[in-house]
Amino acid sequence: MPAATGSLMRRLYRGETNFDFIGQRKKWYIASGILVLICLASIVFRGFNFGIEFSGGNQFDVPKQPGTALVDVRSAVEATGAKVSSAQIAGSGNAQSYVIKTEKLKEAAADTAQIVRVKAALVTAAKVPADKINSEEVSSSWGTEVTKQALIALAVFLVVVALFMALRFRDAKASGAALLALIHDLILTAGVYSIIGFEVSPGTVIGLLTILGYSLYDTVVVFDKVDENTRGILGTTRFTYGEAANLAVNQTLMRSINTSLIGLLPVAGLLFVGAGILGVGTLEDLALVLFVGMLTGAYSSLFLATPWLVDFKLLDPRYRNHAQRVLNKRAAEAARTAGRPVPAKAAARASDVDADEDDLAVDEEEDLQSRIDALAGTAPASTTPRVGVKPSVAKAAAAKRPTGGRSGSRSAGGKRRR
Repeated sequence: MPAATGSLMRRLYRGETNFDFIGQRKKWYIASGILVLICLASIVFRGFNFGIEFSGGNQFDVPKQPGTALVDVRSAVEATGAKVSSAQIAGSGNAQSYVIKTEKLKEAAADTAQIVRVKAALVTAAKVPADKINSEEVSSSWGTEVTKQALIALAVFLVVVALFMALRFRDAKASGAALLALIHDLILTAGVYSIIGFEVSPGTVIGLLTILGYSLYDTVVVFDKVDENTRGILGTTRFTYGEAANLAVNQTLMRSINTSLIGLLPVAGLLFVGAGILGVGTLEDLALVLFVGMLTGAYSSLFLATPWLVDFKLLDPRYRNHAQRVLNKRAAEAARTAGRPVPAKAAARASDVDADEDDLAVDEEEDLQSRIDALAGTAPASTTPRVGVKPSVAKAAAAKRPTGGRSGSRSAGGKRRR
């Protein structure tokens, strides 16, 4: 393994990478926007390949015999004039069978004769007796009911997600970013189904609801780290909210990669080995939706959900002003380091930032001491020695409070005067 690759893996493992997810977010927005437009265009103009559970039709189950092939059986059915919607191999070992699904055949006498012709073609191509062939007519009403219940479940899920995220992170902005990521994953997964043309079955609907939970799980993990890194950030000037969020994404990057790989490997086995190599077509509908959904869920939690959260936060003037204060302080410090004159406006803002931080530190110390005094029943903080406060901090705090009051004294109304 090259040294550079080994170093990257070590930094990934320790959460020490510094990829600029937030600063480059416009690129992710553009890329995702193009993919979403392609998927929406395919959904509108190409549509979906609905199974007979949704469109209605006839299904023929034929035991698989040695020396027969699925492609030959399908061709024999199509030769009778019946339109085959899907042909799959179900089961395993000696219990394997061909499952042939056609469009709905009407109950007229001519169509009944066509059903007889289809069975006769299956007898010849599949080399089985006629009494071994099971046929049934599937109504589209069942698929319609499944779709209705799935939509209700989806609506309830989104409402619960919105409430959970808002309560967990104490902010509706986190809820909005998570919901946007979920909708993005749904559109991409549905669009891939439309583009590839895989049959949409009840298994597809179940898989689609399953990936929502996976996508939300990954998003909550990242948001939890963002919440930890940004707690009390408005009282400091070390990082902006975007920088703290970007640090959180880097810190959880290895965890996201690990969970995504662990989840994708067995699903990829179902899709590429089971459905692709072994030809077990009944696995296609569930495997594809899980594979695409889990992949897009991992992508959206890193490249979209957190950047959207940052953009929503920056709509708040407090976070915009805080980011500007951080940048102004850095500009003033860089000018002093380089020996350049500091612009008066930047110097004033940097001075305000320092004063705010000092006042905040003193306020926190006073609050801590007042709590200790209240619990111990001792004198007020002004006459009681500070407990647990470093001498240097106590000295700096005392220097800011002259005998007549703090440099930033408070008026009768309780507001601090500078």
